[in-house]
Amino acid sequence: MITYETDPSHYAHWRLAFDGPIATLTLDIQEDRGILPGYKLKLNSYDLGVDMELHDAVQRIRFEHPEVKCVVITSGKARMFCSGANIYMLG
Repeated sequence: MITYETDPSHYAHWRLAFDGPIATLTLDIQEDRGILPGYKLKLNSYDLGVDMELHDAVQRIRFEHPEVKCVVITSGKARMFCSGANIYMLG
């Protein structure tokens, strides 16, 4: 089920942290938490749910944390950042 009600405490795929003027967004895709039940999000690939969380995080940084001057985007997985859009999402 797709829900557009997002909040950092409910993010499945992103972690958002603040340190003064620096915000850090960490991508850590949970393979079994894609929008299509039973379809795995392998190698940190993304689907619409990941995009919705990213949009929410960026809007929160922009409007709730005007002190932020730099955003660091990093991976929560070793040796990879993101393999891109999940095949299901492209289809």
